[in-house]
Amino acid sequence: MDITLTSVGESYNLKHRTVMGMLWLQTHFADETWDLICSGQVNLNRQSSESLYNDATAAGVSVSMLPSVVCS
Repeated sequence: MDITLTSVGESYNLKHRTVMGMLWLQTHFADETWDLICSGQVNLNRQSSESLYNDATAAGVSVSMLPSVVCS
């Protein structure tokens, strides 16, 4: 898994998991957002997450959209 998108309420938290995932994200986001991406502080709406998923998987990057985990 190169990139994960984990459900957080109505958004998805974006995290790179491999160097390939990190490099792909670096080429698709502005330099100003890179520190936030590296630290896992970026949340995307569902439409943006699905678009990122489609673009990345079309490029051969492994992406997982994970549901939120609820502990009871």
